[in-house]
Amino acid sequence: MSRKAPEAEKPENHERWIVSYADMVTLLFALFVVLYATSDANPQKLQSVRHSIDQAFSIGVLQGSNGSSPVFNSGGGLTPSISEIKSNHLAGLTETLNGFASANNIEGKIQVRSDADSITISLADNLLFDSGSADLKPGSQDVLLLVASALQGLPNEMRIEGHTDNIPVNSRDFATNWELSAARASRVLRFLSEQGGIDADMLFLAGFADTQPVGDNATPEGRALNRRADIVILYPTLEDLQESLAGTGR
Repeated sequence: MSRKAPEAEKPENHERWIVSYADMVTLLFALFVVLYATSDANPQKLQSVRHSIDQAFSIGVLQGSNGSSPVFNSGGGLTPSISEIKSNHLAGLTETLNGFASANNIEGKIQVRSDADSITISLADNLLFDSGSADLKPGSQDVLLLVASALQGLPNEMRIEGHTDNIPVNSRDFATNWELSAARASRVLRFLSEQGGIDADMLFLAGFADTQPVGDNATPEGRALNRRADIVILYPTLEDLQESLAGTGR
């Protein structure tokens, strides 16, 4: 039986480096595409979004030591982060203000409530003002100083609102409830800014008269609920941030 002659050894392929080189070039190409896409972002839009989130949550977006952001790296996306931060604020404010109300026998005169994009602190009008007046009554300063202290450090914009019931005002100083509600909101805003240490740039006011009742104006109890000063702490919605990114936000 004849033996099969061994196959001749194939010559060594000295061009295998080309495969590794091609892989490296491909990866470099992908890297530079990503870098180009990032550098092509509109810096004004990016800055606007960063500023909006910083203002709302008092964090440095894309400025951490590792370039990460606690908002975008929350695992659940942007909306859960907004909700979580707002919930923490709500819990702290509720505990502080309810404790003060209980200690001073004014339960029910300070209320804290929350909705989708805000937290509202409601102060009964007879806690701050005499009937038909926009002058702070004795003792109301202690309440407002406590509220201001609780709000310290929050970077949110705050809308100070004045509200009345539907009974026409009986005062020579104010023609209608519109003027009264606006004057009361202005007085609270000035106190929070001038004596409470809240940044005036974060405050603005609105007078709503009897147009936004929270109780039934047909009953004395409902009218008492409607006569109030509200401090509304505002939070950006996902739509607000998307508008900022698109450059169409106000």
